[in-house]
Amino acid sequence: MDALWREPPYGLGGTNERFSGNNIMTQGTAAMRRRQESSVDSKIVLRFTGRRRSGDNPDQSLQEALRTRLRVVESNSKDITQLFQDLSARLVSVHAEKDIFVLTFKTVEEIWKFSTYLSLGFVARCLENFLCDQSFWLDAELLRDLEINVTVDEEHLATLYLGLLLQEGSFFAKALFTRSEEDEDNEEQLSFKKNDLLIVRDTGKDDVWEGTMLATGNHGQVPVHAMQPLPYPFYQWFLRKYPGQAGCSPVEKELFESAIVTGSCEAIVDYSPEGPDELQLSQGDRVEIQGLLMRGLSVFIGRHMSTGRSGFVHRAHVKPLNAKPLDRQLVFLTEEEKASLAQVNPYSSEPSESCLLERLFSSDISSVLMSDRSDGTTQNQLSPRASVSIVSPRVSLYHSLNPLPREGERLSFNLEDTFKELDEFQEDPPLFMEENSWEGEKSELSDPTLALLNHEHFQDEFLPLYDLHCSFLWMTFGEKTEDELSGHLESVRECAKRLGMRWAHRRACFVLGRLCARKLKFSQARVYYEEALSVGVNGFSDVPLLVALFTNLTAIYLKQRMSDKLPQILEKASALILCLPCHAFMSSDEVELLKLLLRRAVVLGDKLLEARVCYLISSLYLVLKKTEDTLPFFERLQFLSATLSATEGGPIQPLDLNWLLSWLYHRKYMPYLALASLSLDSREDHSLRDAFQRIELFIRNSVRLNPCWKEGTSLLPAQIVVYLQQALAVAEQGDDIKMQRDLCLGLALTYQQYGALDKAVRCAQQAVETGSHINEEDGFEASVLLGWLLVLTGQAERAQSILEPLLTSLQSTDSPTQQGVIHNLLALCLRHRGRVREAGWHLHSALEISRESGNQRNQALALANLGCLALDSGANLLAERFLVRSLCLFLDLWESPTDEEHVQVYLWLGQSYKDRGKSQDIRACYEMGLLIALHARNLHSQMVVAKLLSVLYAEMLLYCQSIVYYEHCVSVSRELKDKRREGEYLEKLSSLYLSLNTEKSSRKSLDYTKQSLRISIDLGKREEESETWLQVGRIYYLIQEDELADMYLQAAVKTALRMNDPHFALSIYEEAGDVYFKGHRNRMASEVFYRDGSLPFARSIKDVHSEFRLLSKLTELLMNQREQEEALQYATLAVQIANQTGVRENERTAYHRLATIYYNLQQYEMAEYNYLKSLSLCPPALQHPTEARYYTKIYCRLGNITLHELKDAFDAAGYFYLALAAALEDKANPKALYVVYMKLAEIHGSHMPDSQLCQLYIDRAQSLKKVLAGIESSPDSDSNLKRENLSNVYTAYRKSANDMHSTFDFVDSTAAKALQRAHKSHTEPPQVQMGNV
Repeated sequence: MDALWREPPYGLGGTNERFSGNNIMTQGTAAMRRRQESSVDSKIVLRFTGRRRSGDNPDQSLQEALRTRLRVVESNSKDITQLFQDLSARLVSVHAEKDIFVLTFKTVEEIWKFSTYLSLGFVARCLENFLCDQSFWLDAELLRDLEINVTVDEEHLATLYLGLLLQEGSFFAKALFTRSEEDEDNEEQLSFKKNDLLIVRDTGKDDVWEGTMLATGNHGQVPVHAMQPLPYPFYQWFLRKYPGQAGCSPVEKELFESAIVTGSCEAIVDYSPEGPDELQLSQGDRVEIQGLLMRGLSVFIGRHMSTGRSGFVHRAHVKPLNAKPLDRQLVFLTEEEKASLAQVNPYSSEPSESCLLERLFSSDISSVLMSDRSDGTTQNQLSPRASVSIVSPRVSLYHSLNPLPREGERLSFNLEDTFKELDEFQEDPPLFMEENSWEGEKSELSDPTLALLNHEHFQDEFLPLYDLHCSFLWMTFGEKTEDELSGHLESVRECAKRLGMRWAHRRACFVLGRLCARKLKFSQARVYYEEALSVGVNGFSDVPLLVALFTNLTAIYLKQRMSDKLPQILEKASALILCLPCHAFMSSDEVELLKLLLRRAVVLGDKLLEARVCYLISSLYLVLKKTEDTLPFFERLQFLSATLSATEGGPIQPLDLNWLLSWLYHRKYMPYLALASLSLDSREDHSLRDAFQRIELFIRNSVRLNPCWKEGTSLLPAQIVVYLQQALAVAEQGDDIKMQRDLCLGLALTYQQYGALDKAVRCAQQAVETGSHINEEDGFEASVLLGWLLVLTGQAERAQSILEPLLTSLQSTDSPTQQGVIHNLLALCLRHRGRVREAGWHLHSALEISRESGNQRNQALALANLGCLALDSGANLLAERFLVRSLCLFLDLWESPTDEEHVQVYLWLGQSYKDRGKSQDIRACYEMGLLIALHARNLHSQMVVAKLLSVLYAEMLLYCQSIVYYEHCVSVSRELKDKRREGEYLEKLSSLYLSLNTEKSSRKSLDYTKQSLRISIDLGKREEESETWLQVGRIYYLIQEDELADMYLQAAVKTALRMNDPHFALSIYEEAGDVYFKGHRNRMASEVFYRDGSLPFARSIKDVHSEFRLLSKLTELLMNQREQEEALQYATLAVQIANQTGVRENERTAYHRLATIYYNLQQYEMAEYNYLKSLSLCPPALQHPTEARYYTKIYCRLGNITLHELKDAFDAAGYFYLALAAALEDKANPKALYVVYMKLAEIHGSHMPDSQLCQLYIDRAQSLKKVLAGIESSPDSDSNLKRENLSNVYTAYRKSANDMHSTFDFVDSTAAKALQRAHKSHTEPPQVQMGNV
């Protein structure tokens, strides 16, 4: 990411030339302004990619999982917006399918912070924490292998940065060359030197800007090509917030290759010191570097190897002799500084590991019976939280001992090698005499204060005089006010000056200066400091005093802008702060000097100097407890560490500040960044205390993101497994066996809560093995948990082998409660193995033990398990007795955390009532269970019981009540952020509202279906999404909004096509067509879906059954629309396909439909042929009398065709006689028989004269008509009698018809003639089935 703001190698050109190079920073203001005028897109795309470290290419399955998760969380825009607010970016839009976020920025500061987070890996880690499902954190192998990479267009981001600089009006730049007064052509031109810092303002001209020198304040015009905007946004922010000069320029000639070195050097000139604290050098003298020698400073501290004297040395006066850079793993810190920084502890108190584990994973598994949650007879399993033994989610994280400081508290800073609290001084007596307690010179010489201050070398007693907090006010001179102390020290100063006690003189002046500075009397303080420095002593005999004098005096010079005196002392003060390792801060004003040095590092582009200064500034702010101010410098320091690592070409990481950064982000209430930096903490020297601090910090920030974890209404975040495993790894390196066991139990319980039972069993097994090394009691709890987990995983036999030895070992102890627990678990094992009698005995033993010990909760649970056992065995009445007694006990435990067990018992009781058909009692049980779950705010229990109530009311056809409970399920699912279940319940609600069949309910159904559609899209379930699009289209069709219906149906089809599943696409096309085909409006709209969609897919996958079905629908559709010619084509194809299906029913239907079309087209010969073909495919024997109705209808039609259209009365008579035979079989349709009689009478009266037969059929028709008229007019009381008369008539007619053999003699000849007519068009005439009539 450093390449984003990389500074290019600049070259000077002409006045109107622009700098060359590809970097956007080299472009002039005209180019930038043209970009703005051309409406450069102010948005930037952040792309994320999921990949595995074990492979080079992105992992498609992982990427799809991330997309799905993003679609889910995208629906809750509040969370994702808050994420990017923490990342200092403004979210414009999310495009899950393209794996991108579109962001924008409004200020330079936003770009600065976002680019910093991006380079430090926080953006990628935030997305990892945000997008990865909870189950991801439970898979250690996947966790190690997975990573999320994020990328942005760096050039475009740099363009946005420069555009915002111009938009803000003014920004900082540095001069690329020197421009003297002689070079000025215009009086308004400003003179400057190379690397001078200026604040410039765009004047709207292409060639000049307005510039102001930061050092002098001079104002004028500067050429655009002479200015380079400072490349890093951090620089713009720092210089704007902390304006000032940058100090002296470095020497031109550089003899040292490395920026920071240690070792020794050799003098190259003779030098006489200008002050008492400088070393005198002769050419060739060897000087040992004290601390560090830095390229950005002209002075360092050395020790003359001949004389042993220490003092300041000018870098220009020496050359390297045995100089070497810092170790690659240090770069800009010494080993001592790195170690001391690692010891920074922002906690106000030490966390208690045992309290933390007890608070998170408090377990009563060894003292409370387990309810049988793995019951196979009931589907009403409650929440996935751990069973009754897990009470941790109920305990608020803020109601127990909290090792972290509350919000608003001040954090403590413990830097052992830098500053130590000298508690022993607090009990020392004051080191000065009472006022007027001495007289004359003898009294002055006996003054203990004077004697104390006159030590030549540094003493530990002097630390309160020099430290940052002015501890001498209450430790050394505790009984005097500041005014009294000032008077006393003034006397000491005069006395020391008069008696020639130089060190007492210097120290007294220094303390007086500090007192004046505390009162903001800086001029008076400056006088005292200057006097102290003028005292002729070897200052390096007391280095802390020398550092304090130089830094305090320099700070005052900077405050008072005394530029004439500043250069004389600035470099020495800088060397004392930067070059001596483990600097102890003496004054809060030192930050002014450090800011100046940071400005110098900016000008020089010296990253190592910048890093060291940032380290000191951030450390000082931590000591001053200014967490708000220290954060930017720690971020910059971490950024520089990564930058220097890339520059050096090797994996060097001198610092890992992620732990401190996570704490600082926590203080600023930025939970996403706090968790990201915490997860990036890669320090390998963790102690167990550090591991538990990480767990605590993780919990507190997780609670901020999901308050349910605080309120106890949800599980602990699964990511806690990562930190528990880290703590376990640290604990395994030590000797605390009990802590190892507790951590294993915590991991087992966490895995159990999330259903990862196999991992829970492994952790519990490890806890058992670890606990066996402590004592029997510690191993007992782990063994019980292991047994319970084995029961849950179906390993009842293995669980029994673990539990039985425990029960045996408890026989000789006074532990009845633990015996009851083991009896209960053994009962569950035996029940799963089908040994009901033995299970009952163990449960009875557990019940008796609970009664004797007076444990009411265990009694209730034992009775509940007995009820469950009886229910499983089919003894419902016995089960109800046990369950009711259990409920009575639970009612007395209302305030105890037993809501899940209480609800479960109500569900079992309701199941028993359901088996016995007692619907009202079922309702009462379920509703009581819901009330208890609501009272306990147990969301999972609420959802289970509300769903059962919804199903119950739906079965009772009370749809309104069912809707109420399903709506509660939806609200609970949303609170739990369970999108899958929410979608399921929304579909149920939509179906229920649609069944109410009103316009209002239909629109409500439409709304819920659209919500379900949104969830299907979010979850990436294409099949469900397509079906939901289809359902929305159906509802729109029902409420007569056909245009919207068509739009949604088309969307369903498009979604199905994207799945590349022809079978599914075929079904969606057909169902979309069915919406119109089965409706009453716009039925022809289905033709497009059938013809252009389903039919081609059916042919492509050779699904002949679907093809036949679609051809039949198209045929019927066109027939109804009277488009007979086109219908004929599809009907002909249907006949061909029907022959391929091998289903006679399909063939008969196809021939019948084809015959009907021919009939409508008045092609009667073809119609007759296909009707006969259809009849030939009918079953040889009637399965039911009503089947004869089809024969009656077809033979009547054939008779009408031959009689009226083909003019063949003889054949017509044959068909009608066949119709008569069929009609006599169908007693439920007497009207058809009446019509047949009349047709036969007509034939024998007009076409084939036979008066006897004509009169016979007329008489029978008339008598049948009278009977029918009697049935229609008679009341209900006489209807049965009339129907009996009709039945008698049918019997008589059938008998007489059977006697008339001569009447049917011509049937065979009639059929033969029909086949001859059909033979004109078909080569294979059909055979008429006669056996069934």
